[in-house]
Amino acid sequence: MTRHVPIVLAAMICCAGLAPAWAGECYNLGNGQPSELTGTLEYVMFPGPPNYEDVQTGDTPEPSYVLKLHDPICLSGDEAADPSKSFQYVQLVSGQGIDEQFRHLLHKDVTVHLTDAMAAVTGHHHEPLVATVTSVSPVQAKPMEFTDEYGTAATTVQAFYAALGDGQGAEASAMVIPEKRAAPAFSPANLTRFYGGLADPIRVVGIARENDSTFIVNYHYATKSHVCNGRATVTTTMRDGRNFIQGIHALDGC
Repeated sequence: MTRHVPIVLAAMICCAGLAPAWAGECYNLGNGQPSELTGTLEYVMFPGPPNYEDVQTGDTPEPSYVLKLHDPICLSGDEAADPSKSFQYVQLVSGQGIDEQFRHLLHKDVTVHLTDAMAAVTGHHHEPLVATVTSVSPVQAKPMEFTDEYGTAATTVQAFYAALGDGQGAEASAMVIPEKRAAPAFSPANLTRFYGGLADPIRVVGIARENDSTFIVNYHYATKSHVCNGRATVTTTMRDGRNFIQGIHALDGC
C-alpha cells in the first residue's frame, strides 16, 4: 500500500490553497482522546531511515498496520497537533497479543480501542496520529435492504441461492466463474443432486455486504436428519461487466 503524494503535486495543492481547514470538532489528545476508532485495517510498508522516502532505494523497512477511517478526523490538545488539518489514516502500534488478531482481520472493518494516542513528532511516525491498540474487534456488517442490492453483486448471490432453492443446479452454476463450474462443489449435477433433494429447500435469510465484492450470506435449509442455520462468505468478481461468484467459504460448518 503506497500513498506518497508527488512533491510537485503537493506544492501545487499548497500554493493553490486547495487544502481546506477542518471545521469539525477535533479529538483532544490532552483528554485521552480518541479512545476508540472504527475503520478498515490495512498493512503498510513505510520507509524509515536514512531518508524516509522509499525502501526500494535503500531506506529501512518499517512495516505497520494502519486504520483507514471512513470519515476524516482532526487533533487538538497537543503542541504537535494541528486542528486545522484533517486526515483519515491512523498508525497503529500493536499491544500484547494484537498482531495475530490483526493478521486475521486485515482488509476488514474493525473497531480498535486505543491508549497512548499521540500526534506524529518523529520520522518513525508516518501518520498524523499514532496510538497503541489494546483490543480489536470486527464490525458486524449490516444486512442489506432489498433496494440496497440494486446495481451490486448481491443480485448475483441472490440468484445463485434462489436457483439452489429450486433445485436448479445448472442455473446456479452459471453464476459461478467458468473455470470453477467443473469442480465438484459447483458442478450442475452435484448442485442439483444435493440441493434438489433437501427436506427443506435452502433459502437466504439475509445478505450483508463487507465490501463491493464480498458478502456474508445467512441461510437456512434442512436435510432428513439435520437442520442448518448457516453463514458463508461469498466473494465475487466482475467479468466483462457482469458479476460472478468466485468462491464460497462456509462459516458455520454447513
